[in-house]
Amino acid sequence: MNAAGLARDALMAGAGAAVTLSALGVPAAWPFVGRMYVHQYDPRAFFDGADTWPAVHDDVAATRLNVEALVGEVATTSWRSEDGRAFDRRMDACLAGLRSIEIRAVVAALVLRTVGAALVAMILYQFLVAAAMAALALWVLTAALTPLSLVAARTAATRCLTGLYENHRAVESLLDTLLHGCAARGRRRPPFQQAEPAPRRDRHGPGRIPGRLGERRVQLRVRRPGPASGPAGDAHGVGAPGRDRPRPDPPGQARQAEATIDRVRGLLRP
Repeated sequence: MNAAGLARDALMAGAGAAVTLSALGVPAAWPFVGRMYVHQYDPRAFFDGADTWPAVHDDVAATRLNVEALVGEVATTSWRSEDGRAFDRRMDACLAGLRSIEIRAVVAALVLRTVGAALVAMILYQFLVAAAMAALALWVLTAALTPLSLVAARTAATRCLTGLYENHRAVESLLDTLLHGCAARGRRRPPFQQAEPAPRRDRHGPGRIPGRLGERRVQLRVRRPGPASGPAGDAHGVGAPGRDRPRPDPPGQARQAEATIDRVRGLLRP
């Protein structure tokens, strides 16, 4: 019998025992029915997922070995230029990313298998609780043959069910803690991550003009006449007599500079 069927049988037995005990004057068994309904799941999905991740680990490991072999053929000791160092950094980052995937695959398999085992253990515990409830219902039903023993049986059954419910909630709290820990472990980053690639500049971005002689950075400086200050000048002495007063540009120089800028923008426009 699978775990899902065992959980369903535990719910049916617990619900039947709760109905019997409630009819005999012991309603303390009803809270168990809601808790048993919450734990109706099939842990087989977690075990199936855990069996899938080892294959992912093997595929990624084989890919990493192939990449390492290719990098060993390309990289040579004589390649000491900036391009060679950049190639080494990129390949190291790629291999580190593949190793991180391998680690994540192993961790995912362990986490899924742990979660599946914990859920199976919870279903087994729930089945034992349902069996205990059924035994209590049978005992109270037997004690109902005599009125005096029925009162004592009700009191003892209520006390037993109260303690059993507290134990059930403690086990649920332990299961929740374990599941949250597994979820946090699954979200944790591996010890190393793939390095982010360096940003590339646009080959035809602002300030670059494509041409037959290659790309060359163009810096255009336009000097425009500023407002003249008074005779005393400003706080820094700009505009004062005898200081570095900006000389006015020739009449057509500003217009010529603006026309040059318009031509450059026309070349840069796709």
